[in-house]
Parts: sequence; structure tokens; C-alpha cells
Amino acid sequence: MLDAACLWRQFLSSPWLQAGAMGLLATVLAVGLWAAASTTFTALDWTAYDFWLTDRAPIQVSSSLLIVTRDPASEEEFGAGPWDRAIFARLLISAHESGALAIGLDHRLDHASPAQLGGAASDALLLEAMNTAGPIIVVQGPDATLVSDAAIAGHLLVTTHFDHVARTVPVATTGDRQSVPAFGIALYRAFQQQTSPTKPSLSDGGTGSLLVNYVGNGTIDAFPTVPISSVWNAIEHHESDRLTEWFKGKVVVFLPNPIAGGSLLLPTGQTVTSSVAHLHVLNMLLTDNQIYQLGATGRSLMTLLVAWLAAWLLLQFRGTTSLILAGTAVAIYGALILLALVAAHLVLPLAMPLTAALLVLVGTTIWSHLTAHQRLMLLEQDMLRLQQEAIAVREALVLRETRAETLQEDLTVARAAITQSTGQQEELTRSADVLRSQLADAQAQEDEARRKLEGLEQQLHSLRAATNESIAIGDVELDRLRDECRQLGIITQDAGLLRLYRDLKKGAKSPLTVLVLGEPGTGKELFARAVHRLSPRAGKTFIAVNMAAISPELFESELFGHTKGSFTGAMADRKGYFELANHGTIFLDEIGDLRLDHQSKLLRVLQEKSFYRVGATIPTTVDVRIVAATNRDLQRGVSEGWFREDLYFRLTGLVFRLPSLRERTGDVPILAEIFLNEISGQMGKPVLKLSNEALRVLVEQEWKGNVREFRHCLEQAIALNDGPLLTKESLRLGSASASPTGRAKPSQILPDPASDAAVLNCLRQHGFDMQATAKPLGWDRSTVTQRLKGLCFQALVEADGDQAKAALAIAGDPSHLRTVELKLMDYHSHLMSVIEPFATADEALLDCKRRFKNLPDRHFSSVETLVRQYFRQDGPTSLGLRKGS
Repeated sequence: MLDAACLWRQFLSSPWLQAGAMGLLATVLAVGLWAAASTTFTALDWTAYDFWLTDRAPIQVSSSLLIVTRDPASEEEFGAGPWDRAIFARLLISAHESGALAIGLDHRLDHASPAQLGGAASDALLLEAMNTAGPIIVVQGPDATLVSDAAIAGHLLVTTHFDHVARTVPVATTGDRQSVPAFGIALYRAFQQQTSPTKPSLSDGGTGSLLVNYVGNGTIDAFPTVPISSVWNAIEHHESDRLTEWFKGKVVVFLPNPIAGGSLLLPTGQTVTSSVAHLHVLNMLLTDNQIYQLGATGRSLMTLLVAWLAAWLLLQFRGTTSLILAGTAVAIYGALILLALVAAHLVLPLAMPLTAALLVLVGTTIWSHLTAHQRLMLLEQDMLRLQQEAIAVREALVLRETRAETLQEDLTVARAAITQSTGQQEELTRSADVLRSQLADAQAQEDEARRKLEGLEQQLHSLRAATNESIAIGDVELDRLRDECRQLGIITQDAGLLRLYRDLKKGAKSPLTVLVLGEPGTGKELFARAVHRLSPRAGKTFIAVNMAAISPELFESELFGHTKGSFTGAMADRKGYFELANHGTIFLDEIGDLRLDHQSKLLRVLQEKSFYRVGATIPTTVDVRIVAATNRDLQRGVSEGWFREDLYFRLTGLVFRLPSLRERTGDVPILAEIFLNEISGQMGKPVLKLSNEALRVLVEQEWKGNVREFRHCLEQAIALNDGPLLTKESLRLGSASASPTGRAKPSQILPDPASDAAVLNCLRQHGFDMQATAKPLGWDRSTVTQRLKGLCFQALVEADGDQAKAALAIAGDPSHLRTVELKLMDYHSHLMSVIEPFATADEALLDCKRRFKNLPDRHFSSVETLVRQYFRQDGPTSLGLRKGS
């Protein structure tokens, strides 16, 4: 470990470390001063913002914003004081009917109307208009429960700083234990929901604030306005074209209160009301001209960076040069502040970095005087240490020169000995050359054989790809897709179904309608749910509707809902399935069973995204992703006339046809194992196993009901079975289990495709070719090698070291015996080379665990047995292989 003196020496010799410490200390002091004197610091921080806001080119005014203001003509008609709320109701309805996307009203609903202004009737008209014409943003809505003036004012709150200048608007304020969104921000959210419902919006909560980017001089004159009197005249004279020209596709804000003058001081020197400030916030968001500011952490990090750079320049260089460079760095930062404000609309801190730089200047001056004497002492110590090291090097050089002379004498003797053995050495050299030549020939022959084998494998792969598979998927991707499917409840290892899932995964991100085709029991609803979970709507509602189970008389009520009193038994308003699935996904199962008159009503919803509740006069608009499924041939239905052609083309945005279970027999063993575990647990029985014959029958069975029928068969077999094993007779499939014509019977099927017996059987079928065996198992070559290595060690332990017996047990067929013997000897030699350097069995086993980490745990016990036998008999021959009797 380094002692304190050494660490201190390194610190004094490193300007980087000193600058870091100095910068950190200056940053902490600057943050403390900012907290103590925030008024002065804030004034400096807003200097660049105020200067830029008054001298920059004006930002654009959104074409989607229209302000309707009170004017003398409207006051002459409706009065100079408060107005009847029925007037507001008519204005809101007209704006909505003329195409306004969002409507704002600067009017509080915290009190009832007096009798002279319409009383309760006017209030009812306004509430009805707000429910009809939404979305409408008011200062206080009828659904809010704001009781205090502070909470009501929070809707139009504008933050002022020490100089009473309004620069920021809170995103939301909290009053009466509820969050109140800012007026301008609430209007922007409502407009955004109408135009871009999938686009992320501003956060609905929190206490953050937005810097305001004012238009022009910040007054109401910067916006396009229309007098209320002009709008009222157009309404009275039914000038719908004129109203549409004003309102269609815009955010309309009604300001029925007088707006002349105000109490808020702007950086431009003007005074406005809080409503006008919120209109500037709305315009800023609509035109995407936001101004950003760093948070407390960002300001601290920026301060630390400037302080560290100034400290490093002052410590790295000396005299006037260091001051000039540090001053230049601070000036560059000042220019960066203006550049960030102009180019990125980002307000960087000014006061804290300047304070930290000033503290660094003072601190480095004091630090240099305090450490000058210590640096001189360290230099003297270093010179003394170097002198001592030079003396030691000279002494070592003398010793090495003496040793070199001795070695020269030894070299002379060695050369004489070499001269005597030159003849033997030349003979050994010639033998070595012959061996090298033979080795090179053998390697060349091996390389040639490998090239031929690779060529044959490529030809075979090309033929297989041309006849069996149109799109090749690598093993890694298959494993990944298989794992993703399992997480969604889709259990398969069929390459065709995995490719279909890969396409479904891509298509789920699009808004297109999805049609899932397939026989009953093929998992159409599972894939429908997968479309929902893989789509951007995953966090919304998923509604599954069985179209065949809905009564024809209740079709419209179930799907579209009804209003109170629309028919006998309609005691209250009810939302239909489409409205419940708004912003989510609706799954229409058995779509092919719809009647023709119902098909036309469903087509209207798909085309217009709107419908009428039963008994309603106002349409309901929804945003729903449609996923349909059927086991019927819709194309034949179109040609035969029982399915509408236009509805068919609406449904076939993306079409996925699920294969039946008899087309993917490779999934039968996996499904059988999962269902056996689930059903046994549900029935409270021990987990049963399938015999080879029973699994063969399951694979060869024609499952017309697919997975549903397959699971029912296993449920019945488990319920009626007494023993721990399910046999062919337990399944009670009878003659139906005969394999269909043209399907090849598998030579042998094991209950667990990944068991040792299954892997060994696959190895024997492929002549112990690792690469050929890995492909049908869906593994890589190294995994198969590790499995065979474990089997060899296990066989060697069971044969008590008899090589011939162990190899025959693994090979099974004498034709594979030599191949297995070679592999077994190679694995044994490797194990010997690993454990020979160690003195005890425990040390050897620790290293074996590291080297054979990919070996299955059940096979490592055989390795442990072999290693302990070796050390127990104390000799390498104890682990040697016997040739057998």
C-alpha cells in the first residue's frame, strides 16, 4: 500500500488531481452562496434570457390558434359587466360544430348564476354545451372540487421572480389536495389528443415549470383575434361558412373578460394578465418553440466543469499566461451561453459558474503560496533519491560485469561439448525435418478433406433450403423467438410458426387490422393477445368478443352500447365493447359467423371509427385496433355471398394463418410435458410420464380439435390412470391413432427431447458427428460436445475404468466403436492434463469446475469420482484406461 507521503507527493505533482479538488470545492461554495443570496444570483442567470427575448427575431404565431375577445360592440349588446352563461353555451356549440379541435374558456364556474343573468337555466345550458362540444378547458370546470381562491388561481398561475418579471409558468399546481393543470398547457394537451393521440405529451403531474417564449412584445395584439360581436353576428345570421373559416381545425380560446392592462410585468417591459401569458405558453407549444433550462443537478455539473477547467489552466501554466487562458475559458463559456440560447433554446447558468471561477482564482493563488515550500522540499528529496539509485545501479553493473565474465567461460566449455555432439544433432535435425514434412502433408490432407466436407455440407444445405425452407432462420434467432413466444403463452419450437410470430411481431407495431385464420384450437386468441402486447397499445385495454355467442337482437347494444330508456330494460347508459376498448385492442373472434346486416354495421365502424349508441343521436368516436379471427374460409364466403367483400378487404390488412397441430408434430412432446405438469397439479396427482409408445401415438394422432382436443385427451387419461406411467392404452385413442397416409413414423421418440437418452440416440443416428447432431436438437456444437463428454465420464465410472466396455456402452453399434474410443481417450487425456499439476483432489476439483463449467451438474459427479480415485490410489496409473478383457 502507498503511504501518506507518497500519496501527497503524487497529489502535488498532478495538476489534474489538484484542479479536480479545487473545482469541487469551488462548486460547493458557489452552490452555498447561491442558496444564501439567490436574489443576486437569479438576476445574473436571467440576464441572457431577457436580453435575447427583447432583441431576437419574433417567433411565428401558430396558424392553429384563434383568440375570440370581448369588444365594445359585444359589451353594448350584452352589457359591460358579467354576461349570461347561455351566451357562452351558444358560442361553444357554434365553435364545436364549426370544427374547432379544442376550446378554451376563461370563465370560472365556482358560483351559480344570479337570477338576472339566467340563473340555473343558464348554468344548465352551459354544462350541456360543455358536455356536447368537448374537449373544453375552463379555468374551473364543473367536475372540479376547488373550494379555495388559491386553488382556482392556480389554473392561471404565472411565476414571477424577485424583480416581479413573469418568466415561467408551472406545469401544474396543487391545491385542495388535487393537481390543477395550467390553462395553456391543458389546452395544448386537448389539442394534441385530437391531432396526434399517439404522440407523447407533457407530464400530467409534478411541480415543474416551463420558460415562456413570448411572441412579439408579449401582449394580446401579437395573436390573431376575432371580436365576440363578429362571431355572434355570424351565428345569428347562420353564416356557417364564415364560422368554419374561423374555427375549423384550430384551438379556439374565448376571453369574455376585459383584458386591457394587467398585473404581470414581462421581460419586454409590457404588462399583461395571466390569461395572456398562458396564451403565449400555448403558442410556444403549438409552434414547438420551447425554451429549456437546466435543473439543479445540471447547473451544479456545469459549474463543476467550468471551475475544474479554470483551476487546471491556472495550475498547469504559470504567471500571466494562466490568467489569460483562464479568462479566455470563462469568455468562451459566456459565448456558449448565448449560442445555446440562440441555437438550442437552452438557458445555461451564469452566476454560479462565474462565482466558482472567481473562487478558483483566489483559491489557486493561496494554494500556490502554501505549497511552494513543500514542492521545493519534495524536489530535493527526489534528487537525493535519484543519487542513491544511481549509486545502486553502478554497484549492480559491476556485479553483472563479473557475472558476464563467468558466463563467458561457461559458454566456452559448452561450445566444446556441442562440437562433440554435432553429428548426433545433425541426425536429430534430419529426423525432425522428416517429421515436420509428414506433419505438413497430414495437415494439408486434413484441410483438403475439411474443404470437401464443407462443400458437401453447403450443397446439402442449399438443397434443403430450396425444398424445405423458404427463409432460413439461424439457431440463435430461433432460440430468441422461442423464448419470446413462451413469455406470451405460445409454446412451440416449430420453425414455420416461429417465422409467423416474427412477422406478427413486426406487423403488431403498425395500426393495420389483423386477421388470424386457423382451425379451432390452434391458439388464435393467444396470437391476438400477442398482437396487443407487442403493439404501442400494450398498456391499454384488450377486449375479446365471441361474435358467435352474441344474440342477434343484442348485437348493437353489446358492441356499441345504449342510452338510458332506448328500449325496455335499458335502465342506464351502457358502454359497448368498442367504447370499452377505446385506445386499446378489440378481438373479434368467429367473425365469419356474423349475419349480413351486422356485417354492414361493423363495416361502418371500421371505416369511420365512429358509431351511434342504441337510442343516441350523437356519434361516438373511438380509436381501436381491430384483430379478428375465424376458422371459416372468408374468400369462399365472398364468392358465395354470405360474407361482404368490402368488409373482407377491411379485415385483411395483415393476415396470419396458424398451422394445425398435425402440421407441427415436433411440438407434441413439449406440449405433452407442460400439460402433464399442469393437469397433474390441478388434480392433485404426482406428475405422470408418457411411455415411448404413448408419445408415438400422440404424435401420429390426427388432432382435428388441435391443442384443445390434445389437452382434453391428456386430462381424461390422467383422471382415469392409476399408475405413474401413461401407456398407449391409457390414452384411449383406439384405432384413431393410426398414422395418416404419407406421414413417416419417427424411429424413436423419448419423453424428454433433451434427456441423455434422447441426445445419445441422436448422436448414434448421426454417427457421432457433433455438427450434424446439433442441428435437429437446436443446439450449438459445443453444447453437444459437453453432453457427450459427460456421458463418456459417466460410462467410464460405471465400467470401472474399462475402456472397451465404456466405449461399447456409448457407441451402441459396433460400427461407431472406434469413433467413440478416440473421443473417450481424448476426453480422458484432457482430464489427466488438468489434474496432474495438483497435489490434492480438492485443488484439482476446483480447477476442474472452472475448466468444465459447461458440463451438466449430474455428469460432474462422475468427474469428481474419477479425480478422487486418482488421488486416493496416489498415482497417475490409477486413472489409466484398461483395454478390457
